[in-house]
Amino acid sequence: MKKVSIPSRRWYENEEWELSFPDRWEVDTISSPGFAKPGLTSEQIREKVNNPCQGPPLAEIARGKKQAVIVFDDMTRPTPIKEVAPYMLEPLHRAGMQRDQIRFIWALGSHGAYDMINARKKLGDEIVENYAVYNHDPFQNTVWIGRTPTGVELWFSREFMACDLKIGIGCITPHVHVGYGGGAKIVLPGVAGIESINQFHNQFYRDPQSTGLGNFENNIMRAEVDAAGEAVGLDFKVDCLINRRGEITNLYAGPFRATHSAGAEEGRDHYGAPYAEGYEIVIANSYAKANESGISLLIALQLVKPGEGTVVLISDAPEGQVPHYVMRGWGSDYGGRHYTAKVKGVMPNLLKKLIVMMPYPDRTSLDWFCHIDDATMVKTWAEVLAILKDDYPAAAKVAVVLDGTMQYVKSKLSEKE
Repeated sequence: MKKVSIPSRRWYENEEWELSFPDRWEVDTISSPGFAKPGLTSEQIREKVNNPCQGPPLAEIARGKKQAVIVFDDMTRPTPIKEVAPYMLEPLHRAGMQRDQIRFIWALGSHGAYDMINARKKLGDEIVENYAVYNHDPFQNTVWIGRTPTGVELWFSREFMACDLKIGIGCITPHVHVGYGGGAKIVLPGVAGIESINQFHNQFYRDPQSTGLGNFENNIMRAEVDAAGEAVGLDFKVDCLINRRGEITNLYAGPFRATHSAGAEEGRDHYGAPYAEGYEIVIANSYAKANESGISLLIALQLVKPGEGTVVLISDAPEGQVPHYVMRGWGSDYGGRHYTAKVKGVMPNLLKKLIVMMPYPDRTSLDWFCHIDDATMVKTWAEVLAILKDDYPAAAKVAVVLDGTMQYVKSKLSEKE
């Protein structure tokens, strides 16, 4: 049997486990260069935070400020905030700020709120026990600050706007709308009001071709994010790049435009997988954003034989898929402003078969992926392999995507260049 190791359960055991395949199948691993890079040491992280890629250091920016807020990404992102945040607090305290002048806010956007079990995973015990940590509520306690140049209304967290020092910590990974996450996305949609978030997502329909995974140049949704960052006065940002173990391999600190530009440029190769296509079976693992596993389908559909191949979506998220007030269903046939009920029969037109492997299955999570009748849901790899062996008794060309939630496939053109 052939073996391929994949990363699993970022916010739980954070271990790798093996997939096995018959020797008669040709098996390729779809990886990206950045996945193999080593994580930074604590001292390297401190050094990078204290020496911004552009602009003054945080201690200088913090001098004379009265209230500070540190906005951090949520459990749909792999960033180990607890490895960065202590080195953000050090300069704030050197500048004279006390603990009660500093608070942390989850950049939830339109995701559901989190409890302190998750806060301890993300921030660490020391921060949870010594600093205020607030959820963001997009439905109330927001303040109006204006509009973006295209007219998107800007409502933001009252607590966030009350602070005269605004800091963000997040990661840069390929994103289905803004090309790459990171930068001022930590505030829009991170700590924006629900109407702002809905209008922001409306921008996708202005020009879908200018958005998409890894599409950074002239991205119209990124332009909205940058306009919001300027409007709220985001003072300092840390943007991290991540490997296959959820470790920080590099980070950029400083003004949000500079950190995002540098991180996204590095991200082109860091997260880019070589161009490939024509696979009969594609195994699309979800690791960094396992509770947004539907993203992995996008890369799988690029790799699989259209209309003929089988996709196995590995969605190993014990907590299920993230509650999303804009995108998810909230009833039998309705949901958020941008929710679209999945129509039966769509997947059979695209694939021979869709298998969703959920060790902790729940019926409602499929509203991210497809109509309930268009997928075969199983719990174990043994069940998956039994189905695949029946469907492909002879040779088969197989691709294993290590993490479809933070990879993208490079175009033919970019490969030639």
